[in-house]
Amino acid sequence: MEWWQQLGFSSEAEAIARGESEEVFNRTRNITPDTTSDMDKETELIKEFVGSQKVEDKESVIPDNTETPSKYIIVQGTDGRYISQQDAAGTYTDANVQAEIDRLNAQRDATLLANKSSGGGSGSGGGGGVYTPRTSDVDYTPVESTGLSTKEEAKLRFPYLDERLIDVYVQGFIDTGDSQLAILQMRSDPLMETVYPGIRKTDGTLRMTEQEYIVAKEFMELELRNYNLNPQVFGEDIVEAISGDVSPQEFSERLQTGYQNIVQNIPQVQEVYMREFNLDLNEESIFGMFVSPRLSTAVLDNQIRQSQIIAEAETALGSSALTVAAARGLQQQGLSQAQARRGFQGASTILPGLSGGAERFGRGPISETEYVQATELGDQGIAQNIRRVESQITSASSAAAGAKQLRTGEVVGLEES
Repeated sequence: MEWWQQLGFSSEAEAIARGESEEVFNRTRNITPDTTSDMDKETELIKEFVGSQKVEDKESVIPDNTETPSKYIIVQGTDGRYISQQDAAGTYTDANVQAEIDRLNAQRDATLLANKSSGGGSGSGGGGGVYTPRTSDVDYTPVESTGLSTKEEAKLRFPYLDERLIDVYVQGFIDTGDSQLAILQMRSDPLMETVYPGIRKTDGTLRMTEQEYIVAKEFMELELRNYNLNPQVFGEDIVEAISGDVSPQEFSERLQTGYQNIVQNIPQVQEVYMREFNLDLNEESIFGMFVSPRLSTAVLDNQIRQSQIIAEAETALGSSALTVAAARGLQQQGLSQAQARRGFQGASTILPGLSGGAERFGRGPISETEYVQATELGDQGIAQNIRRVESQITSASSAAAGAKQLRTGEVVGLEES
């Protein structure tokens, strides 16, 4: 091995450049035994020094293990909400990017809500890309006019709504431009409780829709009519049932069960009322007190009889045949349910001909109430008028059948009674 190799150099020129020479090397090798150890140490120190002075490879780079913080930009996702996207040129880091995303999304949600409430668009603002302030372009499609006013359209759309609520809905639609918001505004109006008492729960929500309320109320009224009870007398009880979440089916079952139990005890109950209160109550009156205990006995008795009279009139002549005022008048004159049934059934068959004859003879029409007063309550004035009309009708029929006109123009065979 060459001397310069032994010294750790890659070439003789490098060793000479470092101040070494073969002569010095050989001299250091020919040392006395006493100094060998010291020289060896010196040689080792020289080698370490020379090794540390080697030329550094300029292309080698000491790796830097320090982690570089991630950078982000904020973009909009496909649903329009803001998300982060890693980007070396970004201005956000892990420490602050989520807070900024939350702020932008909250601002976006508030803007959408404000636009919705004010009649603006409800678009989600979708589309990707870097976040930049922007405006929304709304496509406008002209709506063909139907020729109807907003109120007329509302009546066609909601034929079951009360006229007052139609006005509230129309105003809500004008304010918001949104039919659903207009419905919500109408249902939050205090007028709802006036038109549909009992429809609202204590927390302000509705028990049922307007249509469901109307159907439930009409069903309960019909059930009361089946027991010869006037629904108008029990209006508060129907509202109380609705407010108590009593279904129409449950209402019907309660009436049926109650009536069966009462009918079994009718004689005893009638005896008690006659003995204690001198009241001769029929089955309907007693049952009516079961349906509506809040009514006093005397008032209930009168109202029950009125409901019986109305029920008989509607059975014979159709719905709305008799007003409450007319029924009250007949009840005050002492008309019973049996008399009402007989009188109105007679009116349904006989009165059309009588009224037509009365008008033909200039006597004016005869009403169903007058007919019942004459035939069942003994009103002589009305009865005499009816007899005259019947007589004239009979005479006119006889005259028409027996009359004969001669060639001279005379009418013979005509006798008036």
